[in-house]
Amino acid sequence: MEPRISIIIPIYNAEKFLPECLDSVLCQDFPSFELLLIDDGSTDASGEIADRYATKDSRIAVVHQPNAGVSEARNRGLALARGEYITFIDADDRVSPTYLSHFLLFESDLAIAGILLLYDNSGKEESYGFDRTRSARSKPEQGNLFAEAEMHNTTKGPCNKLFRRDIIQENLLHFDPRYSYGEDHLFVLNYVKQCRSIALIDHIDYYYIQRDTDSLTHRLLPYKALSAYAREAYALRQELIGLFGIDNREYERCILEERAHLIYQSIYALYSAEGHFPSRERWEFIEEVYRQDYDMVVTATRLPLIFRLMKIALRWKKRPLTDGTLLLLSRGKEWIKKHI
Repeated sequence: MEPRISIIIPIYNAEKFLPECLDSVLCQDFPSFELLLIDDGSTDASGEIADRYATKDSRIAVVHQPNAGVSEARNRGLALARGEYITFIDADDRVSPTYLSHFLLFESDLAIAGILLLYDNSGKEESYGFDRTRSARSKPEQGNLFAEAEMHNTTKGPCNKLFRRDIIQENLLHFDPRYSYGEDHLFVLNYVKQCRSIALIDHIDYYYIQRDTDSLTHRLLPYKALSAYAREAYALRQELIGLFGIDNREYERCILEERAHLIYQSIYALYSAEGHFPSRERWEFIEEVYRQDYDMVVTATRLPLIFRLMKIALRWKKRPLTDGTLLLLSRGKEWIKKHI
């Protein structure tokens, strides 16, 4: 008998967290699942831990592959999945015992559950979810539910969601390895275009563990990756607004602000001391911003101080002055935070 749900967990050097993650999955009150563990070239004991769990439960299958990145690991899981539905869990996160059963309340094409964000060091918690469980089948209602989910910060990754495998297969959907940032959100946006029904689940069933090494302060992302994602995500969201007839000004404002914020992050990454990019390359990107993003970045509000100062520099549109000021702002960020 085929499993009802395929659970895909990409694994890379997660030996400290993997046992707790797997234990939470095996405690599910819905037993009809397969657990696909994709070991993406781990150099620690993660692969051995996965193999050990597989010997204890026949629902677990382990694949070991050379390191290719999280997108390729998830794609490998998609190729192997046999379930009617598919869900994803990250190897350093946990789920509640009702994670799977709550998803099936409506048997929708897409189900989205709430998230509990746990800060590993401080113990601080933040929850993102919905006031009630409901589903929609008409285009306008689906659009409204998805816009609500976006504004509740529950759509950025494939975790905390249940997808139909046939929709993924029939539309050749996959995680695009060309994107090193935001590829998981782009997968969700492309999937939503094919949905005939969407459900929001009011239960908080996914526990996302925020660790210090996850933050942008610890890993400065490439400016090209940030800007590519910002533009593609905005284009897909505009497509969804038209497809579903979404009429929500707050949602439209949110996605504009988010695109602008990501472009400012791109500029910061380009000009920071870690980048060491030459003046010519920096200015080529700024000219690209002027062509593609200028109206958004100069009208954006709710920006942190450093981005507001960058906005002033961009408005000058004078290479020596603008370039020099952006360089000073990015490399002097810590000084600014202390003295302004």
